[in-house]
Parts: sequence; C-alpha cells; structure tokens
Amino acid sequence: MIFYFTGTGNSLFAAKKIHEELNHEIIDISRAVEEKKFSYTLSENEGVGFVIPVYYYGIPSIVEDFIRNLDLKYTGSPFIFSIMTCGASIGGADRMLKGILKDKDMKLSAVYSLPMVDNFIFGYDLADQADQVIALNNAESKLKYIMKSIQVRGTSDKSSTLLDRMLTGIAYPLYRKGRKTKKFYSDDKCTSCSLCEEICPSKAIKMVDGKPEWIKEQCIHCVACINRCPVNAIQYGTATQKRRRYVHPILK
Repeated sequence: MIFYFTGTGNSLFAAKKIHEELNHEIIDISRAVEEKKFSYTLSENEGVGFVIPVYYYGIPSIVEDFIRNLDLKYTGSPFIFSIMTCGASIGGADRMLKGILKDKDMKLSAVYSLPMVDNFIFGYDLADQADQVIALNNAESKLKYIMKSIQVRGTSDKSSTLLDRMLTGIAYPLYRKGRKTKKFYSDDKCTSCSLCEEICPSKAIKMVDGKPEWIKEQCIHCVACINRCPVNAIQYGTATQKRRRYVHPILK
C-alpha cells in the first residue's frame, strides 16, 4: 500500500510507477485528508510506503497531519519504506519521518531519495526545459533501482548525516512557522478556469468574482497553484513573474 502526496507531479509519478511495476495500491494523502479517511488494513505480508516530497528539508505539513491521524491495522512487522522526491537533498527528512512513525509504533525500514526537477519557485528560477528532461530521465533510472530494492525489502540508499539534520533544524522552522498565503495573487492573465481552487490540497483558494482569493493565512506551500496554472497567472510577490514553471509530464 502506497500513500503519496504531490504538488506538481513528482511523487505521483513515482507512486504510479510502483503501482504499475509492483502492483501496490496507491492512496492520495490529500484526498484522504479531505475525506477524513485515516483507517486502512494491510493484507498479510503487505508492505507500506510513503512517497512524498521534501519541503525545507523536512516533511510537508499535510503528510505529518495524515500520519498522526493514521489508523493502520496490520499483523507482524510490515516493511515500511519511503521514497522522498527532492531537488538535490532530503536533508534530515528521513529522521523526521522516522520520529513521526515511531510515535505511531511503526518502524521505518528504508528511505530512498529521488532527486527530480526542483519546483521551489518561491526561492529561485527553475530549470529550463532541457535540464528538466535530463533530471526526469535520471530519476526514472534511479526509480528502477529503488523498486528492485523494495522488492527484496532492502535498506536505505543513504542515511542523513549530522550536517543534514542540522540543515533541517535551521530550515524547517521557517516552513512550520511560515507557509503564508499573503503574497499569492493572480494577475491579468487569469482566465477564471478555477483549476487552482480545485487542486489546492489546503482548500485555501476560493474563486470570488472569477478570480482566486487565498482565504487561509497558511497553506501547505506545495506550489501546485502557481506551477500548474495553465496561463502562468498566479504569482507570489514580484519575484515569480519572470520565473519558469514546472509540472511533471504525468499531470499535463
């Protein structure tokens, strides 16, 4: 059983590949949270995976909330793994997830990092099309290795170092206390398609007079609205106006 969360499609791609190759059921965390569906039962010898992105070298808020509410029924000691999609590094996100699961009496057996196209448009411009293609090809190759390891219930490809965990300790509080929506707005290119409202996992967007308004103080900062807008109408302050967007081909 695979639980996944995705903003721009990276983790969805990985989850679907596992479903296709290893026949694991996949469950969308954002939909599960919306429907308040937290109870699941593993079949005998079934493993469980969390395919998730890394934000500020830590775990997206919605993923932590989901796991803390998760009621997972199983017998024995299931193989529990995580694939963490990231730009370059997962930092100490593996330790964070291990701690969250430990609080639920669940033991994290293996963590795999899967570098893909970075979508953090708030901080910098994103890769151009050519570099995106290279990154996606490399990710597909590494995912094949990861799936082989999952099949044999292997070990983590890399455990975080002390430096990695220090990086998370510095960066992640900015995410936990931040995630503000104040800087979001739509410019004159907006066509009132309502896609942003439909895909927002925080339900932080509401269409008002044909334009999106951010009605919550905080959201997940999954960057889905800004990257997936079909006309690049959504901005975050002024810095994103000239920056490239990124959406995994699986969502196009």
